[in-house]
Order: sequence, then structure tokens, then C-alpha cells
Amino acid sequence: MRTGKMNSYRKMGVVMLIAAVIGGALGFLAMLVLGGREGSVEAGMTFFLTQIQRIQLPLMIGITILSVIFGEINLKKLKAIGIRILEAEDEECDKWEYQEEKTGAYGVVVNILSQVFCILILSVGYSVRYIIDNHHRSMLAVCLVFLACYAYDGFWQARYVRQVQYAHPEKKGDPASGKFQQQWLESCDEAEKEVIFRSAYKAYVQMNTWIPVLLVLTMLGHLFFGTGLMAIVVVAAVWLVITMAYLRSCVSLKGEKLR
Repeated sequence: MRTGKMNSYRKMGVVMLIAAVIGGALGFLAMLVLGGREGSVEAGMTFFLTQIQRIQLPLMIGITILSVIFGEINLKKLKAIGIRILEAEDEECDKWEYQEEKTGAYGVVVNILSQVFCILILSVGYSVRYIIDNHHRSMLAVCLVFLACYAYDGFWQARYVRQVQYAHPEKKGDPASGKFQQQWLESCDEAEKEVIFRSAYKAYVQMNTWIPVLLVLTMLGHLFFGTGLMAIVVVAAVWLVITMAYLRSCVSLKGEKLR
């Protein structure tokens, strides 16, 4: 038992040493590559952002159009699948429910991507200095399209829930309610709850794997590109909130067994 513990400590030490060596090597390489080109890197980033600012409005309109087109096609497919589910027998119904899950997953991913890209494009020119510098009209147009795209994405999510509820009348919950997730979970059977819980745990594991990587990237971005401390603080805060929420849930569930 003691040997096993020592092996674990040694493995952890080796991993930390390797990580430190790799980090040091990457830092040294970055200093060599970017150290003498600080001005050129900054100029390159400025040029890139300027080009994005020039086509902000067409990009935002394009994302909105693509989001609407894909969203409507996706909902149309879900409606057709829902009709099949209501008419199918048990074994065939399982196949259609799998198709429903997969089609819905694609729709949700594109919906989230639409929101993320809209925020990124808006952020390029979303500064007081840029707006005051004779760009208030173009920025106003970009903001209006942004709001329209976000409104569609929000309504699409509600329509998606309603479409699933059409094929599964037993599913409860109002998408506009703050308790929607709780209501939806309570209406699921045990098999569906197991899928949700296992998927949630896998998502938690993935987040704890990638957030430290993102934290390091934000630190490097601040070091070499002056991205600011806020990005580091936000990523660190997300990491802390996710960990605290998971541990709080574990403690609460253990406590319920003692009652």
C-alpha cells in the first residue's frame, strides 16, 4: 500500500516536472519568436482587427441569415421525426428517438455557435474609443442585427423545446421559466435521468481538463499580446464556480442519505 502511494507521488512529480519543462521550453521559444517582434505582432493584431471592423455588419448579417436558415431546416426535420415517433412501435421508436436526439444536438450546437460568433464579432468594435471615432452609425446597425440574431436564437431554443414536447407529451417545463431545467428533469424517467447525469459528469470532467489549458492560454495572451487581466479572472472564476457547484452537490446528496 505504501509502495502504491509512493508510485502515485512519483508519477505526479514526473508529470509536473515534464509540464514545467514543456512550459519553460514554450515560453523560451515564444520569447525568441516574439521578443524581437513585439511591434510587428501588435501591428499585425491591429491590422487584423481593423479588417474585421470593416466587415462587421456583413459578417453579422451573414451569421444571422445562416442561423435562421439552419434553424428552420433543423426544426422542420425535428417535426418530421416527431410525427414518426408518435406513429412508430417500440423498437422503431427507439431508432427515431436517436435521430431526434442527434438532430436536436446539431441544432443546439449551431445555435450556440451563432451566439458565440455574434459576440466575438460585436466585441471587435464594442469599445467607447471606436464608437466615438465616427463609427456610431455603423456600430448601431451592427448592434441592431446582433439583437435580432440573439432574439431569433432565443426563440429557436423555446421552439425546439416545444417541438420535443410535441413528440413526448410527458415532458414538462416552460422554457421561459427559471425552473425549466428542474421541471424537465422531474418529468424524465430513470433511464433518461441516467443519461443526463452521466453526460453531465463527462462534461464536468472535460471542463476540468480544458479550463486549466484555457487559463494558461489567457496568461500567455496577457504576457505577449496585452489582452488584460479580466480574461484570466473570468476563466479562473468559471473554474472555481464549476468546482464549487460540483462539490456542493456531492456534499448535499451525501447529507440527504443521513436524513
